Amino acid sequence: MMSRLIIAVLCLLTAILHPCAAFDESTWTITVGEPEPKVLTGRVVAEIPNSALLLEEPNGQLHQIPTRQIKSREDAQKQFVPLTSSELAADLLLQVPPGFEITETEHYLICSNSAAEYVEFCGKLLELVFDQYFRFMADQKIEVTQPTRRLPIVVFASASEFQSFAARQHPEISFADTPGYYSVSENQTLLLDLTGDRSIRSAPTIRKRLAERPFQVATVVHEAVHQLAFNSGLQVRMADNPLWFSEGLAMYFETTSVRSSLLWNRPGLVNPRHQPGFMKLLEANQVSGGMNTLIESDSAFLNAAEMPVAYPKAWALTHYLMREEKTGMQKFLHNLTQRKPMIGLTTEERTQEFLTAFGKLPDEMEQELVSYIRRQRVPR
Repeated sequence: MMSRLIIAVLCLLTAILHPCAAFDESTWTITVGEPEPKVLTGRVVAEIPNSALLLEEPNGQLHQIPTRQIKSREDAQKQFVPLTSSELAADLLLQVPPGFEITETEHYLICSNSAAEYVEFCGKLLELVFDQYFRFMADQKIEVTQPTRRLPIVVFASASEFQSFAARQHPEISFADTPGYYSVSENQTLLLDLTGDRSIRSAPTIRKRLAERPFQVATVVHEAVHQLAFNSGLQVRMADNPLWFSEGLAMYFETTSVRSSLLWNRPGLVNPRHQPGFMKLLEANQVSGGMNTLIESDSAFLNAAEMPVAYPKAWALTHYLMREEKTGMQKFLHNLTQRKPMIGLTTEERTQEFLTAFGKLPDEMEQELVSYIRRQRVPR
């Protein structure tokens, strides 16, 4: 079961390597003619002349619109204002089937048709991840900012409801055996009720049921970290964000802890799937001389046959860099925060960026990285 970081069109427009214009906070009305006529209202986040425009609606959803599809655009003569929490809650309820309710926590809006006790558990877990994420970034001296509004989470009581909604949101993707994902374009985290039973009303029973499914609990943490990274300034939505780091960061956080009341307590624990997975790749001689390709492109993460190799490698590289190359990671992440939407990086640019930050490429780190990963022990 792999992570689902869903980007609007899966891949950015690869031909887009031109200067991108930035815009003010005015509201625009855009009439789009394909695939069917519709009118969108929001702020223009970025535009590449004669190529594409990126529009953000007040609910936070992004639309990457090819210029040829734009029939008209008008300045609405008003300031762009994001939806308030109550307005966003109402907007979420319009998107889901009947029977969903809104639960507010300090930093999240949870729209769900699951039992209130399960939603409460998820809310507490999400708030813990939120606190630990910003504490971790502060400890690493990485500048991020807390979101100015609550983040939307949608929790579905059944797999059929989850898959049906996900298919409408991203019809080009299969969601079989997927318990959750974060959508960059929608800025929503979608989760499946991991207990599989909406009748459970006891918090201890919910915890017991979830303790039996640690990898699925890890999914909640994993997708929450994706959402935080894209809402704290660490990563820029619809920019060329390297998937080795996007997935590596989420895996760095995801490891569960059966000793914690919420089955998770902090980032950086050794991953019980990916540390053994990386060691197996070593034994199969699938690591030596093969780490550079991880940073050169995202292709391994978009190919089902290569994913089982890409994820352990990304976890190992990220864990090593976070612990052993902190100064280089600070430089790398600063560059990441400066990304521009719809601007792609070439293989050479990705390689040079990594080299500038860390002084050497992953293949040149191999001996130290392998020695470091060998010393790591999976928590019991």
